[in-house]
Amino acid sequence: MNCAAVPEQLIEAELFGVTKGAYTGATEDRPGRFERADGGTIFLDEIGTLSLPAQGKLLRVLQEREVERLGDSKTRKIDVRVVAATNEDLRKRVEAREFRQDLFYRLNVFPIIIPPLRERRADISLLMEHFLELFTTRHGKPHSGFTQRAIGALFSYSWPGNVRELENMIERGVILAPHGEAIDISHLFTAGEPLDAELLSMAADGSLERSRRGKGISGFYERPDLSGLLDNLIDTGVSLNTVEDLLLEKAISKADGNVSEGARILGLTRPQYAYRLKRRSGGSEDGG
Repeated sequence: MNCAAVPEQLIEAELFGVTKGAYTGATEDRPGRFERADGGTIFLDEIGTLSLPAQGKLLRVLQEREVERLGDSKTRKIDVRVVAATNEDLRKRVEAREFRQDLFYRLNVFPIIIPPLRERRADISLLMEHFLELFTTRHGKPHSGFTQRAIGALFSYSWPGNVRELENMIERGVILAPHGEAIDISHLFTAGEPLDAELLSMAADGSLERSRRGKGISGFYERPDLSGLLDNLIDTGVSLNTVEDLLLEKAISKADGNVSEGARILGLTRPQYAYRLKRRSGGSEDGG
């Protein structure tokens, strides 16, 4: 049951059932979701949207393992496994007194935390392939894949909307890209998504260059003036060790502490990157 989709005045009847005549329109006895799930599982989606009164009634059912239909005085024993889901931080909701602490601990028996897409970028390539196949079939519009810079942009984007945002963006690319051609950035990032991450692209001479995309989506990558940048660094007297330290620190910051991701950003293997971190800090490192 999607808790967010049920009106507040109907939540008790939906969960626990109703007896004939309990309210206007209740023309017959009707079991609730818990009774219908007896011996099985009930999945309560968006449980964070339940009001405090509804949370209290749910807590009683979980504690007593029995339900009482609306308008009835008889209780019915139930044997139900409860699975609840939410995209909110219930601990913070408890601290804000918006979610009952006793219900939180009653539900928090076996928590399963699904990390956001930005923390599991290894999944992006598999999802890209899956959604491309799905939407080229659905729209009857085959494409030759993605351009290299589109792939780089998809891997660099922060994905605040997680997998659903990626799915929508791939479908958008399938619709906008010309039939049979590769999907490019201009077909994907068309809804104002900020894409400021540095990416690697192919220069005219075939060499790799680091490029930066601005906040807009129009235009192409511009090759940075690396020679001028190096001149500025030398003129300021910055040492090589300092530059390396800054690169290592910036990469691990961009990777949210993930060593493997930090290594990928700098074009190193994980052992190479971990060795440099360890040598720099003089201690041990850990991370994903």
